[in-house]
Amino acid sequence: MGKLDFAPIADTTRRAEIVALLRRAILTGQLEPGQKLNELRIAEQMRVSRAPLREAMRELVQEGILTSIPYAGTFVIDVTAKDIDDAYSLNKVLDEFAIELSWPLRDQRFFDELDRRHEAVKQATRDLDTTRQIETALQLHGLIHEWADNSVLLETWQRLTSRLQMYFALHQRARNEPVPAEDVHEMYVRLLKGADMGAAQRHAREHIGLDFEELLAYARSLEQRGSEGANPDRPGPTRNRSDGS
Repeated sequence: MGKLDFAPIADTTRRAEIVALLRRAILTGQLEPGQKLNELRIAEQMRVSRAPLREAMRELVQEGILTSIPYAGTFVIDVTAKDIDDAYSLNKVLDEFAIELSWPLRDQRFFDELDRRHEAVKQATRDLDTTRQIETALQLHGLIHEWADNSVLLETWQRLTSRLQMYFALHQRARNEPVPAEDVHEMYVRLLKGADMGAAQRHAREHIGLDFEELLAYARSLEQRGSEGANPDRPGPTRNRSDGS
């Protein structure tokens, strides 16, 4: 047998774990909108070197929930009421289009996957796992985008999901509950299995708008708090609420 030369295997597992921990900290509010990430402190607490931590942070910058400012550091993105309004407005349009495209393509595989994802949401809800509930809810809503057979639509949805993860987490904090009710997606799933496409589209819009004004009010309160505690040394319009981790 001849000599084999294998390239080194990249240690992606550790980076994935760090990404998951940072995302959970953002979604649970441990890292708040506008907060600066203290690399040294986070690396010490996670007991990792700063190299994989920086790789993980760069990944979250690409996802759009962290932002890197030259000579200032890396921050959780600020959240404004307009940001949320823009994202939810786009979400409504994308969902309506995705339902229209996926409707004639539905088959038993679609219905089975819809049920599987719905059960995953309900299990995360029963477990009171905020991060997993948000992730599984987005996976449930993402099925119509995956099934629509439109690569540009799917790419747009995937770029939006990281922002929606953060906004959904804020939505739950605004409602002062760890997770929504377990049956919140029952009608959504039932209509996607039904024969009335228009009803499914209308419900999708209403579902996205559930308690929306409450979320906007909460976002405005964050903006106000950020303005009152603004750091004058930080460049740009984004506010820094804390330098801790």
